[in-house]
Amino acid sequence: MQDKIKSLFEGTKYVSHRIDEDHVTIVIESTQEKNVCPYCGIESEKIHSYRIRKFTDLPIDGYKVNVHLRCKKFFCINPECNHKTFSEIFTFIKPLEMKTDRLIEKILEIFAYNSSRKATLLLHEMGINTCKATICNLQNKR
Repeated sequence: MQDKIKSLFEGTKYVSHRIDEDHVTIVIESTQEKNVCPYCGIESEKIHSYRIRKFTDLPIDGYKVNVHLRCKKFFCINPECNHKTFSEIFTFIKPLEMKTDRLIEKILEIFAYNSSRKATLLLHEMGINTCKATICNLQNKR
């Protein structure tokens, strides 16, 4: 499980996982020492705080996947920048998103060949909980 998780979530390390009835909760934490401020582009390694970011990913071995990521918030060290802090950025999920990029791509792939209602049914059969409105909102974002 650790190797599978490490390959899915770049820049993180495995902490633990818990399997319940139909889902698995994976706990990971960031290994990134520094990050680039998305507002000014200056790199910082000065940590402000930590937080737990919760999101979902594609099912693994038939289990729905919830991920709890312990990530950092950094101080922007650029005195010219209008933002004093910023959240860590990852390659597998966009800021403020509740679903990984992989999961969004799968949802949109199914939706491309089906109506939103049919896509919802197919996704539920695959173990991906989503609704018609979410599918349409994801499509509109693209």
